[in-house]
Amino acid sequence: MINSKGEEKQRIIDWTKRNDHRHHAMDALTVAFTTHSHIQYLNYLNARKDEKHKEHQNIFAIENAITEIVEKKNGSKERRFKLPIQNFRTEAKKQLEEVLISHKAKNKVVTKNINKIKKKGSVIAKTELTPRGQLHKETIYGSAQFLKTKEEKISGKFDVETIQKVQNEKYRNALLKRLKEFSGDSKKAFTGKNVISKNPIFLTTEKKEQLPETVTLAWYEKGYTIRKAVNPDNFKDFKNIEKVIDKGIRDILTERLKEFNGNSKEAFSDLEKNPIWLNKSKGISIKTVTITGINNAEALHYKKNHLGKEILDENGQRIAVDFVSTGNNHHVAIYEDEKGNLQEKVVSFYEAVERVNQNLPIINKEYNSELGWKFLFTMKQNEMFLFPSEDFDPKEVDLFDGKNLILISKNLFRVQKFTIRDYFFRHHLETTVEDNSTLKNVTWRREGLSGLKGILKVRLNHLGKIIQIGEY
Repeated sequence: MINSKGEEKQRIIDWTKRNDHRHHAMDALTVAFTTHSHIQYLNYLNARKDEKHKEHQNIFAIENAITEIVEKKNGSKERRFKLPIQNFRTEAKKQLEEVLISHKAKNKVVTKNINKIKKKGSVIAKTELTPRGQLHKETIYGSAQFLKTKEEKISGKFDVETIQKVQNEKYRNALLKRLKEFSGDSKKAFTGKNVISKNPIFLTTEKKEQLPETVTLAWYEKGYTIRKAVNPDNFKDFKNIEKVIDKGIRDILTERLKEFNGNSKEAFSDLEKNPIWLNKSKGISIKTVTITGINNAEALHYKKNHLGKEILDENGQRIAVDFVSTGNNHHVAIYEDEKGNLQEKVVSFYEAVERVNQNLPIINKEYNSELGWKFLFTMKQNEMFLFPSEDFDPKEVDLFDGKNLILISKNLFRVQKFTIRDYFFRHHLETTVEDNSTLKNVTWRREGLSGLKGILKVRLNHLGKIIQIGEY
């Protein structure tokens, strides 16, 4: 774009300086070099045009002291404020480019509190551990087994575990037989010259019927459920009805919504006067239904008998009956397995508090060590990481040398949030959390496990100076 001075400048669309944490430093520089004369000049700027104004002479004197006439590239002239120091803009730009923004990481899990209890004339002091956040969300869920199905083409992924999910028993047995012929090596059994299209598996001795290239897999997954009242807020559209577990009830609610042309307010309001019948002859109406809730949860309570004693299953394990969503995650630990691949272990805040209560380290550096896993680092919200780029390898640069600050700043990101195998980073200068696709890998990043290779964890103090490299 062309600015008011006739100069061609690059500009980021919809960008303001408030998108950059360094605007505080820019404001501070402005205030630091603004004198009383500047304020007085701006306040009485109109007085310089009015010879009768009592401040007329004073304003001209101030104007000559703090401003100067400069000639622009197009030959025209304009009045500008004199720079407070030589090369002010160049020096300010250099200093701002070297600024690293410090963000407070959420590390603490519990706080030790001393509770004093008065008992029979004495005071007993007891140390208690208080969680530094919400352990779990308020909603209580039940559990159920849900049937999952999937069409899958036979390939080298068909090991014993996968074949056991094949829904058709005849197909399943034929696949197990082929796998056994190749000593359990699924790649040899189902790829290359033994791919099904080249080396078919016949299901009868007459070789008239053969195994199809694609089969149906079926398995049960544990899910968590919750009861919801049938009303316009809970069932706004057909998509909400799809969450209802019972197919018969789901069909009834779907038909009800269709009757009212998709208007949920009319369909599901005032059910006392206009009930939704499950069995009209017996007077059974639908008022509440069970729907699918969340996929991951922690047990809150365990099944007990009438004496309050826990009931165990056939394997001697406690039977969980109530479940809660653990809410926020505390950290994700990154490991390297025996093959050099990155692996993860996401730890919720709930689990972190449990580990503290059991006198275990919050970060399990020995997780799967018996399998050859090696602990690398953890990621918590607001912790800082350097990402490698074409001209920057954080492990090859002296990160304590101030000469490298501009390069460090360009590649420094903080952890914004994370879920299983999905990590979001925000550039340390960014004040917003918008995901502008054109600025991906510049102002924000979204990475999977493979995207973490080569990154380096650093710790900054409250002044924005790097004080530690690697896990701390």
